[in-house]
Formats: sequence, structure tokens, C-alpha cells
Amino acid sequence: MKPLLASFVAATAFWAGSPAAALPPLDDLELELKGEAQGWVNATCTYYGMGWLTEEQGTNALRRLMLVINGAYLGKAVGQETKKAALERDPGCKSIWPDISE
Repeated sequence: MKPLLASFVAATAFWAGSPAAALPPLDDLELELKGEAQGWVNATCTYYGMGWLTEEQGTNALRRLMLVINGAYLGKAVGQETKKAALERDPGCKSIWPDISE
């Protein structure tokens, strides 16, 4: 009976630990997504400042990015953090920032 119990415990430990090792921790994934979101917003502001995007293109890009970040991506709190960081980094981007109702 003891060998059967030992086999069961070993199998349970193996199967319980295996899936967790295959997935990245949620905190790391969320950090990666935040960085990606901030990077796209910063790039849009930079490209506008360099003249590579028109005012309309910049506003449309930021509107789409913020709707995705706020809605289905990371949430409104991260959207607000992203906006704050982007405008601190590049105050000129305020002129193209879309008016998205909170």
C-alpha cells in the first residue's frame, strides 16, 4: 500500500508543478505589457515631434492606443499612468493628445 501511495503523491507533485513552470508569472507579463504600451505611446509622440506624423495621424494613433490600453489591455489606471509618463517625457505631445472621456 505504501508504494502505491508514494507513486500517487509523486505523480500529483509532478502534474501540479508542471503547468506552472510553463507559464510566466502574471506580474512579469503585466510589466512587459505596460512597457510595450508605454513604448508605443512614446514612439508616437517622438515621431510627431520629429515631423514624421501629422497632427491627425498622431491623434488617431494615440486615440487607438489609449482605447486599447484602457479597455481590453491593461485598464484605466495603467492608461492614466501611461499618459502622465508620456506627457512628462514629451510635453509637446499634449497638443495631439486625444480627448477620451474618462
